[in-house]
Amino acid sequence: MEISRRWRSPFGELGLERKLTLAFGFMSFIPILFIVWAMASHTALDIVIYPIAASMFIGYFFVVRRTIQSVLMVSKRVRAATSSGISSEIPVTESNEIGELARAFNRITQDLERKIEELEASRQLVKKLLTRIGAAIVSYEGIDNVLNLVVENTVVALEAQMGSLLLVDGQNQELYVKTTWSSNGFAPVSEKRIKMQEGIAGLVAREGHTMRGVGSPTVLGFENGHAKEGAILCVPLKLRDRPIGVVMVLRENAERVFNEDEESLMSSIASQMAVAIENYRLNLDVERTYVETIMALALAVEAKDPYSAGHSKRVGYYASRIGAVLGLDEEMQRVLNDAGILHDIGKIGIRDDILLKAGSLSPDELKIMQQHPLIGEAIVKPVRSLQKVVTLVRHHHERYDGSGYPDALKGEQIPLGARILSVADTYDAMVTDRPY
Repeated sequence: MEISRRWRSPFGELGLERKLTLAFGFMSFIPILFIVWAMASHTALDIVIYPIAASMFIGYFFVVRRTIQSVLMVSKRVRAATSSGISSEIPVTESNEIGELARAFNRITQDLERKIEELEASRQLVKKLLTRIGAAIVSYEGIDNVLNLVVENTVVALEAQMGSLLLVDGQNQELYVKTTWSSNGFAPVSEKRIKMQEGIAGLVAREGHTMRGVGSPTVLGFENGHAKEGAILCVPLKLRDRPIGVVMVLRENAERVFNEDEESLMSSIASQMAVAIENYRLNLDVERTYVETIMALALAVEAKDPYSAGHSKRVGYYASRIGAVLGLDEEMQRVLNDAGILHDIGKIGIRDDILLKAGSLSPDELKIMQQHPLIGEAIVKPVRSLQKVVTLVRHHHERYDGSGYPDALKGEQIPLGARILSVADTYDAMVTDRPY
């Protein structure tokens, strides 16, 4: 605090009540005493006028005036701070009530400035984190990629060095590491499992309360190596009061403990992650049910025609084996197998008198039959996990010379998977009994 180096009044250290009493004495009581003394001693009033004026001068300039100046200065600084938001310290020149008021104002403004700085830092942190996570969600597909990027960007935004997401395995009452991220090359422990009763993660998951403390990287699921203990923040992931996991971050500097704002921010992120994970699981269940339903429909189509029993499964098997011989990866082989099973599902929308007709189809009936790839595409398209199958189902009746349907594609215009599927479909038709 600033201390004035100017000359000080000898009355500056007195309390406000004493100063006002002293001012009253100098400006009223002492002059009255001089007047009474002059009247009693028959002294001329023009003689006592000088000590009366001196007493009033001392009372005003040395007592009252400095007190009024101090009050006005405090009032001016307070008004400036509240109106413009610009605060500055009030120079304290007195040790009485006015000085204490000035010191209290200085303490309050300093606390406010510190809080404003902390709030601004938190705002920038939230902005940076939401920007990073928002970009991650827009740029990537799949819950695993999103969770990886959320953990990474949370660690970076909180100025930590590593983080991890652990999910609850309800069947075994254990936590397993879903994803980790480290800025310093620490490797995660493979197949890391933590009992719900063990360690910080187990305690937080079981009790459902955030914990701040100190621990080693092994707590987060990393190999320990020679790492020192650091500051840890562990937040539960809950859904309807049911624990589904925890998210943890670690700062290597154990003295830089996490504060309440960072804990609150990470709790908000954890809530959103819990909702995202649960929605993904629900969507996965719905999608799995839908896939099982359309697989059953594909088999139901075959059940109408005894000549085509087992056809779809065989086409899927042949197509996947062709893909293996051609050197396609395992994922593409799985796509070919699924496409083979589903390639004729659109026939469920074809009338039985056309579908089961023993002889040749008329031109009009042929046009109706040629709609089954489009119907099949419409059935399969809503399933996200079958997006690579959709094109194969649509184009499995295209021909290399362009005489196929529904789009009359030629040569390399036909997707490779659809060409493989067409060969497998044709082969199975040739080696099995058909009425036509």
